[in-house]
Amino acid sequence: MTSAMVQAQARLIDSQMSERFKPERATMNAASSKSATASIYLRISSDRSGERAGVTRQKEDCERRARERGWMIHAIHEDNDLSARSGKRRPGFEALLDDVESGAVSVVVAWALDRLQRNRRDELRLYEACQRAGVTLSLVNGADLDFSTAAGRFVADSLGSVARLEVEMKSDRQCRAQEQAAKQGRRSGGRRPFGYEADGVTVREREAEAVRAAYTAYLSGVPLARIAKDWNEAGLHSDQRRFAKGHEGEPSVWTGQTVGVVLRNPRNAGKRVYKGEVVADAVWPAIVAEETWAAAVGRMKGQSPAPRKLARRLLSGLARCGVCGAPAWGGGAARRGFGNYRCRDNYGHFARMSEPVDDYVSNVLLERLARPDAADLMRREETVDTAALHSEYAALRTRLDSVAIDFADGVIERSQLRTITTRIQSRLTEMDGELADAGRVNVLGPMLDADTVEAGWDALSLDHRRAVIDLLCNVTIHPPGRGVRTFRPESVGVEWKVA
Repeated sequence: MTSAMVQAQARLIDSQMSERFKPERATMNAASSKSATASIYLRISSDRSGERAGVTRQKEDCERRARERGWMIHAIHEDNDLSARSGKRRPGFEALLDDVESGAVSVVVAWALDRLQRNRRDELRLYEACQRAGVTLSLVNGADLDFSTAAGRFVADSLGSVARLEVEMKSDRQCRAQEQAAKQGRRSGGRRPFGYEADGVTVREREAEAVRAAYTAYLSGVPLARIAKDWNEAGLHSDQRRFAKGHEGEPSVWTGQTVGVVLRNPRNAGKRVYKGEVVADAVWPAIVAEETWAAAVGRMKGQSPAPRKLARRLLSGLARCGVCGAPAWGGGAARRGFGNYRCRDNYGHFARMSEPVDDYVSNVLLERLARPDAADLMRREETVDTAALHSEYAALRTRLDSVAIDFADGVIERSQLRTITTRIQSRLTEMDGELADAGRVNVLGPMLDADTVEAGWDALSLDHRRAVIDLLCNVTIHPPGRGVRTFRPESVGVEWKVA
């Protein structure tokens, strides 16, 4: 049954029931009264542009209906960009029910029945509230439904069933179309992705460059929160908009969490995702190499999802207390204008001025990196043939699809399907790790490639310096001893992680 057939059936039911139960419908008193008070309800499921054009059109039509009938408008409630079928709470709908149940209105005006309800739960709540309060539903694109009569309730229930059928049929068509588009690598709509134009295919170079730099920075040890701060300061923003009161039209503010969402998106590597799985190469160009994306995703999996506070000092959270092993906290000041380190768990264990400790650790590190064998610290013994890896990956994905077809055709048994699928999935997981390893960034590269290690160190950001320290050594801060006011190198331990 097509959508047009469903709508025709709804109109037929409406006209037949209106004619059959004309005497009962003539008894409506709430909607026919010139002194009736009405609440208007507006809803549109998707408002991608944020211009509110859909609810504006509904509002104009509903207000016209109220003027023509001589009804006084009590309130106008709306749920913009919110699907009734999703099951999420609709504030406007809840406010409308309050109007009905409190007796404040005798008529509810909506553009169509499917704007009011699209699931059985909301339908029952609305119908029961209207029946108890004697409220009539007046539909601009439909009939007046009087819940005080059996005929009115029957018509409303029939039209509601037809509306739900149309919604479910539309959903089935959309899901099938989206699946087909995904397997062909095409885009099927949605908000503008960061790094691309509104068509989702053309690269927006300024944003794409920021995404590339973010991958490099993150794989070099820079926290996501720092990248978010840089993006905000650069005036970059996505097309997500706030619609909360007082924030209409304001651009979103980046956080470490939302930057992580961008970097995890497979579309940046030119991959098309459907229901959480990569199903095809996309038709749009990739912003970064697949191995770079895989490396970033792999690093995020090993990190806590809790947001981290950005460090203000070189060794905050990296150095450990020599008494209890707790992290050193770079907070407060030893004296005015001078930062300090303290044990996070017990301030009595040590309190050290941060600058001498930072200088000492930096000098030890630079001396190590100035040795002839420094380049061997992060040398790769093997390189990954990414081209061959991509070819094997694609072949295995094709093999998975063919095995599923063989099972559906009865060529192989369920036990064989399970064995083959498990083996292929295991190899795909291994290859994900190999791709991630191929995309990892040499954190020491900028220092070792500079004219001198000192020049390379000076050029690094605070976060990148912290990543170098975290990679190469463990730092322990010991109490300097009672009455000691000068820096003693033996009170700071540096233990190398790499031989």
